[in-house]
Amino acid sequence: MNKKHKWLLSVSAILLLALLVLGTWVLYSAEKGRTELTVVNYRLETELTQPLRILQLTDLHSRMFGTDNDRLAATVLAQKPDLIVMTGDMLDMTDGNSDVVCALIRRLSSEVPVWYGYGNHEISWMNRTGIDLAPILTDAGARVVSCSYEDTEIQDQPLRIGGYHGYYRQPGMFSVTPEQRQSELDFADSFEATDRFKLLLCHIPTAWLDWGYIDDFPVDLVLTGHYHGGQIRLPLLGPLYAPYVGFFPEYTQGMFTGQKAVCVLSRGLGSSPGIPRINNLPEITVIDLIPKQ
Repeated sequence: MNKKHKWLLSVSAILLLALLVLGTWVLYSAEKGRTELTVVNYRLETELTQPLRILQLTDLHSRMFGTDNDRLAATVLAQKPDLIVMTGDMLDMTDGNSDVVCALIRRLSSEVPVWYGYGNHEISWMNRTGIDLAPILTDAGARVVSCSYEDTEIQDQPLRIGGYHGYYRQPGMFSVTPEQRQSELDFADSFEATDRFKLLLCHIPTAWLDWGYIDDFPVDLVLTGHYHGGQIRLPLLGPLYAPYVGFFPEYTQGMFTGQKAVCVLSRGLGSSPGIPRINNLPEITVIDLIPKQ
């Protein structure tokens, strides 16, 4: 065997080994991305007089963590939240029913109040099935906010909790008529007009982060998801893709502070059908609101 053939065999062996290592890593990472749970914590100083703990769940896409989501529910309740918010895509538009998310809501709302804001999958699911989700989710124990808000008190702290599923102050993603678009703008005007702590469940982060709305509109805390943490996170290169933004997006997770708003972007829990989470563990997000010292 001459030197050229030996060199080709060596290179082929190295490439084969590299592919085997890569394939093993992908399969291992995809399995962890399907079954593991992580808890990510943030702290935010506010004008509230008492601390509050908000727990955010987003982008479950009807995934199960343990039988009947027992492991997910146990991990959530172990954080001892004062309120739980679900920020959209908790079910998947391809599902025939809402059983998974409703069972989770029933389990959690029996111990902690739950608010639910729609994502694009809830809107598409309702358009496809012709079924209104609001009474179903409400019957399960959630308080649904969809282009609407609720004034409430948690631990004697005044909150305004609102929900919006599209591009904030850019109606037209799902609205059709001029009246629907105006209604969305009216919601934003009314939602912002309060001295209460404003908490917005806004599934899609594009306007807030990629368009810089955190510098423009006075919302104390915006909780978002949708980007799935970039879905596939490549070593050294970072997150691969975010919908509406494209490849190698700048924002896929974290807490971001602007001149007028703070936005928390969660990696979420599930994934789009057929696309695994690689190097990207599912996330339960906890935000502690702390009185300013």
